[in-house]
Amino acid sequence: MHVAPRSQGRRWFEVVLPVYALAVLIFYFHPEYLPIGLDDRMMDSPMPWAIWGIAGALGGVLALSGLFVAFFLLYSPVYLLAKSGVLVGSGGWVDRREVRFYAGCFVILCFLAGLAAYDPVFAAAAFVVIAGCAHLIWRLLV
Repeated sequence: MHVAPRSQGRRWFEVVLPVYALAVLIFYFHPEYLPIGLDDRMMDSPMPWAIWGIAGALGGVLALSGLFVAFFLLYSPVYLLAKSGVLVGSGGWVDRREVRFYAGCFVILCFLAGLAAYDPVFAAAAFVVIAGCAHLIWRLLV
């Protein structure tokens, strides 16, 4: 059975983005682990340029994922307040998966807010991990 090329790329990316998010945190907190060849002379070889190019592209994708995560986390209280009349009693139909998704986002938002009150650096690191694993978390919530 053949999988469409677009699906294969998405599956590959679902593994690479969480690994990249963890690598970003490791290299941020322990810069001594950064390979020596990447901080020396860039003109000696094209390999550092290629590695930094790939890291920059993945960084852009991680930042875009972080923007999506931030939007859904910050929108979740608004959504739940808007749907509160329907959820409590009188009202029409509401999609349970959608409510479960936004309720999960609200729980994650509360977790990150509490963590930020305790240790802001650790909360930022947790947000980077959540942004890197966002596609997996969204699947669990829906």
